[in-house]
Amino acid sequence: MRYGHPVLNRKFADLRHAKDLDPRVLRYDASALPQAVVLIGPRASRKTKGDTVLAEPGFTWALFLFPGRWYAVESIYDRSGSLVAHHVDICRPLEETDGMLSFLDLKLDLLIGADGKASWLDQDEYQAEIDAGTIWPDWQKAVAETAATLDRERACGAFPPEVILSFHP
Repeated sequence: MRYGHPVLNRKFADLRHAKDLDPRVLRYDASALPQAVVLIGPRASRKTKGDTVLAEPGFTWALFLFPGRWYAVESIYDRSGSLVAHHVDICRPLEETDGMLSFLDLKLDLLIGADGKASWLDQDEYQAEIDAGTIWPDWQKAVAETAATLDRERACGAFPPEVILSFHP
């Protein structure tokens, strides 16, 4: 699938960029992990990746943003508080924008199901961004290194880290 106009988008810890999720911030603390816990509101549109439902009304997202890392993790919980998945955005390292932690999404995603099975998603979108010149060669190198590190850490049980695994909404 080809994308007509690739454009990188900024994502915010409070999910303000995702109006279709009707986000309701339950907690935000830039110095904590997770930095944000957000309830998916009653007017939210259902969001899926592959066969996994990532958002619908009543779901909770915990956002873990790590300084200097080229990824961000959204841990997603269903209405009953059960883990659905860890969604890993490959991105530029976090920064503060308009008073909120944010990051520039580079399109490539890793989805780790509650059962531990993982898959890389949106590789076509990532390639479209490269082809459009929006992801520079030094960023491509950082993305490749990050993906390899995440795969290696997952293989030895070190990813997701304990700070993510021990969180419950």
